Amino acid sequence: MVTVKKVAELANVSPSTVSRVINGAENVNPEIRERVKKVISETGYFPNNAARSLVNRKTGAIAVLIRNLHKPFFYDLLRGMKDATTAMHKCVLFCNLSDEKEERNKYMQFLTNGIVDSMILYGTLYTDWPIIENLSSSRFPFILIENNFDNSQFNQILINNFDGAMNAVRFLAENGHERIVLFMGNPNKKVNLERLNGYQRAMTECGFTLTPDNIVNIFGDSSQAFDAAQAIMRMPDEKRPTAIFTTSDKIAVQAIKGILSLGFRVPEDISVMTFDSQSHLEEEYKGPTLTGIKQPLYDVGYESISAISDIMDGKIKPPYSRTYETTIQKGETVRNLNEG
Repeated sequence: MVTVKKVAELANVSPSTVSRVINGAENVNPEIRERVKKVISETGYFPNNAARSLVNRKTGAIAVLIRNLHKPFFYDLLRGMKDATTAMHKCVLFCNLSDEKEERNKYMQFLTNGIVDSMILYGTLYTDWPIIENLSSSRFPFILIENNFDNSQFNQILINNFDGAMNAVRFLAENGHERIVLFMGNPNKKVNLERLNGYQRAMTECGFTLTPDNIVNIFGDSSQAFDAAQAIMRMPDEKRPTAIFTTSDKIAVQAIKGILSLGFRVPEDISVMTFDSQSHLEEEYKGPTLTGIKQPLYDVGYESISAISDIMDGKIKPPYSRTYETTIQKGETVRNLNEG
């Protein structure tokens, strides 16, 4: 854990000087102020005054930190959180978590100084470890949703992505599909790796052919799925996959657009199955309704507020952990090949 003393040591100043810089005092040499700020930024240090005072003072507020808060993907999650805060008479502060380290650290400095009692962080990345480490070391209450850290000591709510992906492949197999290709999103996200592993396990268990060509890396740019789907449709009929399984709705939509652009049909010429099944898609889409693996995002949102509130009230002893299962939502994008 990075402390005031450590920051002072690295900046070659006294701890009191570090405190004056943090509190915005004017009686600090400009050069020293910048040096201290630089060390704070590089180390990811933030003070935890609120955590130290929780025994005496509570705000009744919960901070929710999410990257790309504006995305329609979070609609059901945020709706669940809103309903829970209303039912439990809590206040919630929604924050757009930036990838920029300096901006991210400013958020943490602000929030942990008496603004909120606890935090909920959605979809933390490996690069967020300094935040998690500081919160954990300072005993500031927080809960993670769909995080990247395999640590049973953290409060966390997870989705069973592995089984969800397995069920997708099994569903396609039940509908007569054997040649199933995976369009995979950003491999730096743990959820995509879990979905990849589930896909591979199910393909093996079903006895289907599994080669490197079965996995198409879309990475973080879903628009690549458009060209990738076109490439598949240009393959000879006897080699072309009968189904595409995608790790997100965004990828599925782009893949379907690519298929339709060449005059092919979904699902008559090829089936598409997705993971997410959002109630609101992120872009305009006029194709057939998606068949996919649905996450219970409303329930996850509601549970996150309920769980962190109970932890704060001493009703739940941390660490708290819960894993939600997914369901299959049938739409119009998967053809049953057994019906001819």
